Amino acid sequence: MPHLYRLFLLTLAFCGLQATSHAQTGPIAQGKPKFLGNIFSSAQLPGFNQYWNQVVPENAGKWGSVENTRDVMNWTELDAAYKLAKDNGYPFRMHVLVWGNQQPAWIETLSSAEQLEEIKVWFEAVAQRYPAIDFLEVVNEPINDPPTTPGSGGGNYAKALGGSGASGWEWVVASFRLARQYFPKTTKLMINEYSLTNSSSRAATYVGIINLLKAENLIDAVGIQGHYFSTKGIANPTLTSNLNLIAATNLPIYITEMDIDDRAGTQPPANQTVADQYQLDEYKRIFPLFWEHPSVRGITLWGYRPGMWRTEQGANLIRSNGEERPALTWLRAYVAATLTASKEEALPTWQVYPNPVTQQRLIFTGLGKKSLLSIVDMKGTLLKKMEVKGLAAQEEIALDLPPGMYILRVQQGDLVATRKVVVQ
Repeated sequence: MPHLYRLFLLTLAFCGLQATSHAQTGPIAQGKPKFLGNIFSSAQLPGFNQYWNQVVPENAGKWGSVENTRDVMNWTELDAAYKLAKDNGYPFRMHVLVWGNQQPAWIETLSSAEQLEEIKVWFEAVAQRYPAIDFLEVVNEPINDPPTTPGSGGGNYAKALGGSGASGWEWVVASFRLARQYFPKTTKLMINEYSLTNSSSRAATYVGIINLLKAENLIDAVGIQGHYFSTKGIANPTLTSNLNLIAATNLPIYITEMDIDDRAGTQPPANQTVADQYQLDEYKRIFPLFWEHPSVRGITLWGYRPGMWRTEQGANLIRSNGEERPALTWLRAYVAATLTASKEEALPTWQVYPNPVTQQRLIFTGLGKKSLLSIVDMKGTLLKKMEVKGLAAQEEIALDLPPGMYILRVQQGDLVATRKVVVQ
């Protein structure tokens, strides 16, 4: 029997397959330069540390969850989410301060002056209780779900923050001004929105809001929700194009709420094998597009066990019996094989400027020795490849490239580093 088992394993290896073990030594993205996180909730908590290395509360950080009754704060679940992150050294993202959903019903009928005071109390309370928030979603879904309507937790307090104002988005800018006032500089302020990768017009509107915030130095990072309804049936060039449009703001991007269903239509597949294969194929298509993009610094899945928001659509990665679905097994192997953590640290002294490039000239400093330079576009097409001696204090090369975003790759022997370069 041992001999037959060895033959079986050799056959698997010959066919390019691997025997799968559920034993884990740590989070999937452990040691990587980008995190792969998940949501905190009772349904998603079992085995969390075996898979994920970033934490965001699913519902516990929403204002309506914390202060359902005026002046009565319930921090229990949010405390637990924060503790899970801090105990394990994971980045913690606070979700969310201002939104047009799951807001306290009592705030909807207050005067604008009273609403503003309550908003300030809410901001201050979160800042004081959680002094080491890594990423703070100041505003969620400003385009699709602003706090402008009464009923169903809609908030109805945008006017208290200035309403549309001259820019059309004064309530968003005012929210970020308050966040800068109440939260420490170590907390990165974020905005978050969905249905961006499938709509160039919505992505352009989002960029307009981001630029308003950049003008006052109010924003540090951008969230793009990765729900499957934003990627399903959308060709990869379109997804990449819209992602690049937002990346041109030169702010780090975080994919904040990713999930992938196991079906092409509204009805579930006829059998589990078909469902598993569909989900696996879509993970293979979509996840690398986000994970390998130079502006994307981390991805957060919006659940992985039954009980997640899109369980009915088959987006869970673990079955009810605890078994991993093929997409999760692939995800672990794929992440392990990509993005060596030492890439950016490998050549710590080299710099490139100006960036954005304005006159088609790029200057390198600190290379120190002969280097191989490569420039590729966002589709991965090699555009230039050259060798520089690297011995001078600075090296200058001519680009002759159309406006856009490119990836610059510098290689010295086995050491490799990359930079995103924008040509104007």
